[in-house]
Amino acid sequence: MGERGFAVWGEIGCRQLYRTLLMVLDFMSNSSAILQKQRERFLLERFIDASLFDVEILEEREAPDFIVRAEGLLVGVEVTELFISHDIHGNTPQAHEANSAQIVAKAQQFYRESGGAPAHVSICFGPGHSLRGLNRDKSAQMLSDYVRGLNLSPGVHINARPEELDGSLPDEISFVHALGVPSFDMAHWSVARAGWVAPLTLATLQERIDAKAKRLSRYKDAIAANWLLIVADARRPSSQIEAKSDFNAQAVLSPFKRTFFYRYPDRFLELGAAE
Repeated sequence: MGERGFAVWGEIGCRQLYRTLLMVLDFMSNSSAILQKQRERFLLERFIDASLFDVEILEEREAPDFIVRAEGLLVGVEVTELFISHDIHGNTPQAHEANSAQIVAKAQQFYRESGGAPAHVSICFGPGHSLRGLNRDKSAQMLSDYVRGLNLSPGVHINARPEELDGSLPDEISFVHALGVPSFDMAHWSVARAGWVAPLTLATLQERIDAKAKRLSRYKDAIAANWLLIVADARRPSSQIEAKSDFNAQAVLSPFKRTFFYRYPDRFLELGAAE
């Protein structure tokens, strides 16, 4: 095959690779959208359960996220989550959660590959430490080696704190709890969450409502009446936000028919409306 033939085949190969990459990116985008919609529905369903409202979900869509029947009327519902923008040390809790979960998942993988005995392990990363500059593979290997060195047998448990680790683990790890278990179907590795509970503020809510209000005309093209559901997932450090007893829910201004703050899993407030 001459140079021209190679050039033609090279061009065809590049086009095929480009089309494949586009297909992969499209698949990843669709998968992410599906997961996001599943989470939005889960949060809406939990809110319905907690509020005891007579609400039936009729349709999943975009702009707004859902059409529901509420007390006999058709209503659009837009669901949005509220996060702490940073903790008291200036770190982003969402990034902290993602990085710590990746390290622990890799550590479990390394541990299994090394032939370690079945172990149930919980690791706590200090919320005041930034994990952005941490070498994840190296940290995961250190964690795997540490648990492997415990030589756990079923029923044996170890609670290790920083002063007991002697530099065998990164300083960012606050403690390790490890328990020997009989089989690998019981051998779960997880991140033990610890975080700062942020107070709910009028400014934070108003900023989120104002951002969603810019799209309200688009929601109204689909359905006239719309609710806004703002959720803080109290199970996650990045969303540990709570309204204090003196929080004035009626001081919030919202153009939505009804607006709610829902602290998943059990508390909610209806916020003042200015329709």
